[in-house]
Amino acid sequence: MAVECGAVAWTYATLAERSAALANRLRSLGVGPGSLVGICLERSAEMLVAVLGTLEAGGAYVPLDPSFPQDRLDYMLSDSGATVLVTQASLVDRYQAYEGARVCLDAAGQVESATAGAEAAVAPAVTPDDLAYVIYTSGSTGRPKGVQVPHRAVVNFLTAMADTPGLGAADRLLAVTTLSFDISVLELLLPLTVGATTVIADDEAVLDGGRLSALVTEQAITVMQATPSTWRMMLDAGWAGEPTLKMLCGGEKLPAGLARELEPRCAELWNMYGPTETTIWSSCC
Repeated sequence: MAVECGAVAWTYATLAERSAALANRLRSLGVGPGSLVGICLERSAEMLVAVLGTLEAGGAYVPLDPSFPQDRLDYMLSDSGATVLVTQASLVDRYQAYEGARVCLDAAGQVESATAGAEAAVAPAVTPDDLAYVIYTSGSTGRPKGVQVPHRAVVNFLTAMADTPGLGAADRLLAVTTLSFDISVLELLLPLTVGATTVIADDEAVLDGGRLSALVTEQAITVMQATPSTWRMMLDAGWAGEPTLKMLCGGEKLPAGLARELEPRCAELWNMYGPTETTIWSSCC
């Protein structure tokens, strides 16, 4: 299994077919190296398809969390110059002023059939210095600024993380972070580089400490990455921990008191740090 979310469970073959089908559709709309593609989707397995399909088409993705204020989403879409928006039927009306092409992953006929797409997929001439994604941060002035990250940096990051803190084919990683926060790159892509499984928590679960705690147990999760706030939310919901779980904690300062509470509840606790501009985590301990 490559990805699971709720009742959805796709093998690597199925994920590859769906991603290739979307890549074909995006290429037909002119997406290639240097192109930016907006992604606005609720949390689902299709979110991973959108990321992979964009990268396979040669483009770079711009994440647009539908929970963000509409004016912020409109600004990011306009400022980035994204020529295509990948979204879903329930969200497409929010972008009526958008003049680029729209691809609704849940609309019939928008994307070719999975099998046909996989057979027709042709890898574009993407170099290590081409962009992989553009993520908007608040910026020192409070106005969102797009940080451009190339494939070279992402590959360097994923290779390093597979080694330390480490991830293997037998692992099951619970993805809880919004696509608009760059640490989601670890959650969605790192498992795929080593043959592991990404389990995506839905929009409701990521806001509920009790449901997240239950998912860790029910889904036999071996690795989870979250901010200190999320770990605190789980503890406040009464989570007793999981003795086989590897915890990755970052995105905010890790208070010593929280670390002391988490340490006996897991197999390993890692404190991660890194700004978006240096590609996600730059150090870990």
